[in-house]
Amino acid sequence: MSKIYLSVSQANDLIQKIKFDVDRLFELNEQLQFLDNTKIEFDNDSMENFLLEVELNKNFHEKNLEMYTLLGFLIRQGCVMRDLEKMEIDFYSRHAGKEILLCWRPNEEQVLFWHSLDEDVSKRKSIKQLNEEAIENLKKLM
Repeated sequence: MSKIYLSVSQANDLIQKIKFDVDRLFELNEQLQFLDNTKIEFDNDSMENFLLEVELNKNFHEKNLEMYTLLGFLIRQGCVMRDLEKMEIDFYSRHAGKEILLCWRPNEEQVLFWHSLDEDVSKRKSIKQLNEEAIENLKKLM
């Protein structure tokens, strides 16, 4: 699958469409971490205990399947999933002939930041900077 490049406007439109799925992905990730870190020891080898263990494992794997299905869906939409715990999501874009990443977190209403491909997310820059550069480039053409 090739990269999907989105403008800031397209990324913001996509955010509105995937917000529910991203929230569900965050929930599933938290639930799976909890289930994975929960160890249950039984006092006896009763059939009820065996069934409980089977149900717990089934629940864990169903949540895993749902999480990876959602991940695949989001990636096919153009999302670059960076961190499932912090839920940092990037979108490929282009600016001034270069590939960049538009950054979004679910607690943000829209794309507010960007960074170049070779930069860490900690080097995020304001999206306003891209707009200002575009205006300057247009002025140069006039």
